[in-house]
Amino acid sequence: MTAIIGRAVSPQRQRTLDALNLREPDRVPIGLWGTTEGYQHLRKQLGMSYNENKRNYRTGSTTWTTDVAFEVDLAEKLDIDFLRISIGSPGGSPGFRTLGPDEIPIPLQVPGVGDDAEVNVDEWGVVRKWTPHENGGYYEMIGYPLFDATSAPLEEGLRILNEYPWPDPWDESCWQDSPIPGMSLREYCRYIREETPFALMGQGGRGGLFEQAKYMVGYAKIFSDFIESPDFLEEMMVKLTDIEIEFNKAFLEQCGEYIDWLRMSPEDLASEKTTFMSLAMFENQLVSHYKRAITETKKFYHTKNPNGKIQFHSCGAIPEPFMRLLMQCGIDGYDSMPPKVARHSNPAAKKRQLGKEMFFYGGIDVQETLPWGSVEDVKREVRQRIWEIGHGGGYLLSSSHRLEHDVPLENTLAMIEEAHEYGVYPLPSEPPEGADTGENYEPWDPNPRRKKRRPKKTVG
Repeated sequence: MTAIIGRAVSPQRQRTLDALNLREPDRVPIGLWGTTEGYQHLRKQLGMSYNENKRNYRTGSTTWTTDVAFEVDLAEKLDIDFLRISIGSPGGSPGFRTLGPDEIPIPLQVPGVGDDAEVNVDEWGVVRKWTPHENGGYYEMIGYPLFDATSAPLEEGLRILNEYPWPDPWDESCWQDSPIPGMSLREYCRYIREETPFALMGQGGRGGLFEQAKYMVGYAKIFSDFIESPDFLEEMMVKLTDIEIEFNKAFLEQCGEYIDWLRMSPEDLASEKTTFMSLAMFENQLVSHYKRAITETKKFYHTKNPNGKIQFHSCGAIPEPFMRLLMQCGIDGYDSMPPKVARHSNPAAKKRQLGKEMFFYGGIDVQETLPWGSVEDVKREVRQRIWEIGHGGGYLLSSSHRLEHDVPLENTLAMIEEAHEYGVYPLPSEPPEGADTGENYEPWDPNPRRKKRRPKKTVG
């Protein structure tokens, strides 16, 4: 491991800081994130020891299933540049409490849950069922605790909201452990900063805003609720924003001076083709909450690290006007840059539109290329993404979402090795095969015209 002497900055951390500050580093910085199964798969294939109990890992937010922090020895072996760490869950990791058949506190929205099913509840009161697959499993949401509150009379709904047992951001168990046994969260972050060469991204908020609102009232129901129960949802968004701010403050109070940048409000605001709501609805019903959460968190963060940046996550096709509103709220960067979205919002478009104003994280496809592509497919995509996003700095390369158990080791290694080789600055000026150069690009249209169907010919 590279020794850190005095106030010297390691190459890994320096290139990451350069990218965060929109400067061209010596090469594109690289990081990884993954599920428990993806992490185990990597360690096993590399011949490294690992915990075989898939259910006994310190995970991130229960909102985001089973995110696992990649440990220092794996980061060293793979020669990456930055690590991720999140606050723990109230009550201790992994944040789920098993429920017996007679303990389920709310009606379930998924029928047919048998007595033999393993049912859990998280710190928000969301009920989930452990759903196994061939290499592990995931927590499937089957019960939304405020599902009925939105359709109750407003006074009754607000009473339910105010009396609800919300999670406590200042529960001491949130920071008592870390990926290294015996170390508190603060001790771990200090260790990464002072005794390893890696940069460190942190996540304090556990639920996001719009995303956690979906989990509280139901994925399908929230969209009608924004129209039919706007007063209730406004009050709920205020409460979720309060909690998001406090979780971030609790995290930063413990280790803000050791965190190079903070990931906030992980959300999903769009599908691969379009946003889940209109621009007007986004601006009128969500933006003010994002602005308060980001502004207050950033102000507190800068008392610990005056240069700290804020990164925002959303999957899907987020067009430029939405991004500009988020930037006005105070975000400095964006992840996770999925490439298989509508072209108006793909990584190349994001860079052309916003690359002089914000940094980007992610970009290498986890839907097809990394799990199913050949080594050459992976290398080709790495070259495409670096060329599309890397010029001028501001690009941190990673998978476009978590690495899962189905990503072959050779593809993970190919991603890292090609980034090491192709991502050296100055980057090539000529585009590699398949790169999106912007030719014949059409910007996002908020009011796309529907094509008129030609009338069918009648026979006879």
